[in-house]
Amino acid sequence: MNISIMLALVSLFCFGFVTFFNQVAGANQVYSPSYMIVASTFVVLFAIVMHFLQKHPFELSTKMASMASLGGILGGIGVFAMLLAFKFGGQGSVIFPISGLCVIMSAMLSMIFYHEPVTATKVLGLGLGISSILMLTR
Repeated sequence: MNISIMLALVSLFCFGFVTFFNQVAGANQVYSPSYMIVASTFVVLFAIVMHFLQKHPFELSTKMASMASLGGILGGIGVFAMLLAFKFGGQGSVIFPISGLCVIMSAMLSMIFYHEPVTATKVLGLGLGISSILMLTR
């Protein structure tokens, strides 16, 4: 199996648990900013450990630091919105598929900005993805 696919499966597994933990947090009426601080602290600690283990100096261009900052802000808004959705009684079977549409948005942005080929199979897959998510939310 391709290493990229194996790593994507690890990502799928980890993000699946993370989003489920968000549902558990919302269902338990946590104060969202406190929950986000603890979760984010461990992301930072993980990154620091990986830096030391890989023995690589910190390097990031201003452009990429700006993009990382914007990504962090958007990620924070997304997590906060998801936690609030669960706190207000949203069901995982509805919230997860809707937020899962981010995959379709990312795929389309990749096709636009990285000029990845747009094939009939990809268009069909995106269409089926959208329709399945719409069906899951009903």
